[in-house]
Amino acid sequence: MQQNIKYKIVLFVLLLGFVFAGTVFAADFTAFTGQINADDINVRVDSTVSSTVVCALSKGQLVEVISEVYDWYKIHLPKAAPSYVKKELVECINNSSAKCSSAKVTGDRVNIRLCPSESSWILGKVDNLTVVNIIQDEGSWYKIEPVHQSYGWVNKKFVNKEIVVPKEDEKPVAALATGGQTTAALQPSEQMVIEGTVSPYGMVLWRKATHKLVTDSKEIYFLKGNRKGLDSLNYHKVKVSGKLISPKNSRYPIIEVAIIEVLN
Repeated sequence: MQQNIKYKIVLFVLLLGFVFAGTVFAADFTAFTGQINADDINVRVDSTVSSTVVCALSKGQLVEVISEVYDWYKIHLPKAAPSYVKKELVECINNSSAKCSSAKVTGDRVNIRLCPSESSWILGKVDNLTVVNIIQDEGSWYKIEPVHQSYGWVNKKFVNKEIVVPKEDEKPVAALATGGQTTAALQPSEQMVIEGTVSPYGMVLWRKATHKLVTDSKEIYFLKGNRKGLDSLNYHKVKVSGKLISPKNSRYPIIEVAIIEVLN
């Protein structure tokens, strides 16, 4: 009898330890924007290789990672992921059109599903008055764009924390004609690593906008790189690694981006 009680106590302590460890582990995790490092990477409904596939991701695609479990990252579902909501649980809000293109949820904890079936996997839940964008009418269901509260899982080995921004074919960069700090001490082709906040920028002479990076000390650098990739990082604090491509003595340094690491 005593041995039985000891056995139960040991099991309880072990279970408590697992729960506590899981809570600490989750509390220590910081969400980040990651980049997929290979093609045709499966997003799954659960953190196992045998679980159902939601969609596939391409190399270079950015994902919002919100938590981790062992070898898996939990992510917000990308725009291409299939998502469905029951028609009777939403109300169309674009009455001026014959086709319903947006609707509001009319209940709490409404299920967003992988397929148009009540037995399909639940990808997330939304609350009353949440607005959803409708892609297609499918009988008693609407196919919708993934909502922010829907999630999937990706194996960690396919997600980089450092973001590589592909280069674009652009003409050589001329010196800026506007006022600002000089870069006499910086040499063309110098490798640089610098931290700051990314934001969009209008025109740099005859070139269309790249982006600018503002450091904590208010120094301004322009970034040359893939516009779509840089757009996804607007207003994030980042660490940029790249090559200085602006001529010596130009008023603002221009960096050709090789790698970006998101810091917040």
